[in-house]
Amino acid sequence: AEHTPLVSNSFTRPKKRNQQHQSIRHARMGRFSDAWLIDKTMFEYAMGGACACCSFNFLPNGAAGLIQSMSEFETDQQNAEIQALDKLPWPPEMRDQVWVERVRLRQKLKKEMGGFKSFWDKHGEQYGAWLEKQASSSPDRIRKWFQLGRSQVLDYMHEQYDVHGAYQVVLGAVAEQVAHFELTKYPADGRGEAEMAFENTLNFNRMGGYGLKGLVEDGDSVSPDVIKLWMARHKALGGPKLLDRAPKVQSSGDGDDDDDEGGADDAPETLHPAASKSEAGPSFRSDRRIIRLMVARYWANHLQLMFLKEHEEQ
Repeated sequence: AEHTPLVSNSFTRPKKRNQQHQSIRHARMGRFSDAWLIDKTMFEYAMGGACACCSFNFLPNGAAGLIQSMSEFETDQQNAEIQALDKLPWPPEMRDQVWVERVRLRQKLKKEMGGFKSFWDKHGEQYGAWLEKQASSSPDRIRKWFQLGRSQVLDYMHEQYDVHGAYQVVLGAVAEQVAHFELTKYPADGRGEAEMAFENTLNFNRMGGYGLKGLVEDGDSVSPDVIKLWMARHKALGGPKLLDRAPKVQSSGDGDDDDDEGGADDAPETLHPAASKSEAGPSFRSDRRIIRLMVARYWANHLQLMFLKEHEEQ
């Protein structure tokens, strides 16, 4: 059945549903939920998101093989993601494209972590003093620095990391979901103090896009607590992990310490609190974490460039 887009970018429900899709729709939590995201991306992919250069028919195990190749997934999470594939109504080629690009993007992001660490090791103390000085002298400038439109995030990912095709479609919907995350009623996605604090402070409005809640107090002063929070998030971009792990409940005993995510807490959420395990669907938690990470990286890169420019001129 075909989907017809509405003005609100939501979708009408087809009168007839196949059994696989029906179990997800019955567990729907409303707009901006993971089920909404699945519908939105499938429609937009069919309307032009496909990419001729991203054909992965040569992969013998398809998306399941890609999931198994991701070192940051522990065994229980790998199994949960593989099982969720059967509940995902995307075309097989779209599923494969998304998982391949997930792997590629994370590898690219990991390679850049050393640059953030090097900057912090060399300039961390001076950078902190510089940012505090900017905050005290020009709150309006600080507010503008910490603004980022949703489309800018996607353009940045496309230009800097060649995110395209099916995964670009998915991340576009995920960026919209992150902007309205409070409406999903999902628990927080982040792991680790710096990431969690940043997630809880990140907000979105139509005028300014993404920003930091409470950054400018009473319109004329910058919150030192928010600046401190940002400094911690900026520093964490240099590692040691791309994304912090949830604490392990049980030791696997395999000595694998290279994961960036994992633990039972990273298994896909159910699409409804009362849903049974058989109704559990794919989770986009890791993609939401990537979107927030990209927002932080965008701001960090621009702040580093401005600091270094002023530092060299002195």
